[in-house]
Amino acid sequence: MELVGSPFSVLFLGLITGIAFGFVIFKYGASRYDNILNMLLLRDFGLLKFMMTAVMVASVGIFLMDRVIYIAPAQVLRLVAGGLIFGVGFALLGACPGTVLVSFGEGKKDSWYGILGGLLGTAVYAHLYPVMDEMFIGPVNLGKMTVHSLLGVSYGVGVIVLVAVFGGSILLINKLTR
Repeated sequence: MELVGSPFSVLFLGLITGIAFGFVIFKYGASRYDNILNMLLLRDFGLLKFMMTAVMVASVGIFLMDRVIYIAPAQVLRLVAGGLIFGVGFALLGACPGTVLVSFGEGKKDSWYGILGGLLGTAVYAHLYPVMDEMFIGPVNLGKMTVHSLLGVSYGVGVIVLVAVFGGSILLINKLTR
């Protein structure tokens, strides 16, 4: 599969689906600090199940549209460093990049900290990337990894496996939290 359509149509599709997903995040309450905190404190798994459902729907949608999104190579040190930075930012702000934009749309003033922090982090990363790539990122590069490539199956079967695992996880969470 390859990216289908003009650059504008691909970006427009991303904009439309992003706005739609932002609306769903807002309506579900996934941008509310108390909901995020309750998930992180393992008090309420509704938000986790919501995000797992979103991944399943997006995976099926991408497959059905016969589109592919950019898949970055699995560079272990980059993923660990990014995960740590993301975690610290999430803990300090109580929002992830998607929910901070929804919070901005809701008019929450503290969302600016997340937006500015994300822009600053992106600028620092872009500036330091050439040095980091040579020293830290490149040496531990596992290449592009997807469910279907790891299992050695077709893309469609990979989507089915992902949906089965996430769907089963949601059912298990429901059973364990009753």
